[in-house]
Amino acid sequence: MIICSDVDGVILNYIQGFIDFTQREKIPYNHDPELYGVIRTFPDNEAMRDKYHDGNDLSQLNFFDDSLEILNMLAGQHELHLVSALEPEQTQKRTDNLKELNYTSLQCVGDFHKEQIIVEKIKPDVMLEDRPELIEAFHNAGIRVLYPDWHLYTKGMDHFATPFSNWLEIPELLQNPSKTNWGSLLIVQPW
Repeated sequence: MIICSDVDGVILNYIQGFIDFTQREKIPYNHDPELYGVIRTFPDNEAMRDKYHDGNDLSQLNFFDDSLEILNMLAGQHELHLVSALEPEQTQKRTDNLKELNYTSLQCVGDFHKEQIIVEKIKPDVMLEDRPELIEAFHNAGIRVLYPDWHLYTKGMDHFATPFSNWLEIPELLQNPSKTNWGSLLIVQPW
């Protein structure tokens, strides 16, 4: 089986890393960042993101509970490809952060090319993704999608993909495709 996974928000806790960065930099919020998000609430979002990416934070993000162990187990049995929307110049930081993880390939391809690389080049049997528009796009491309349901922004994606609340659920979901939600996918028999 070919498994492909997004990194930030699925394997690594990018949002908590950003919150930690803003607290260390004493950047104020006018809301609770853990409840309402962090990236799109600053006057100059891109400059803030660039400052976050310029430091060492991207090479020190924490793994979500059990993601490292489950992915290493899967990598021993399947092809495991990782594709990040981070820009290619961030590849070394991402590689450093994932040094304990076994994988077939890692690509930081930027936001614009991510969908195309996954759909046209990797062609996975299963995709692990957290961005709603990509969950829907991969579903529409005929790829089985699993998504973490612990993010507020992924609520309602069960029309296109199968949610998981804990990384320990992944092996069973992969072994039992009938437990996954194929949404509106229609399979027509040739007879």
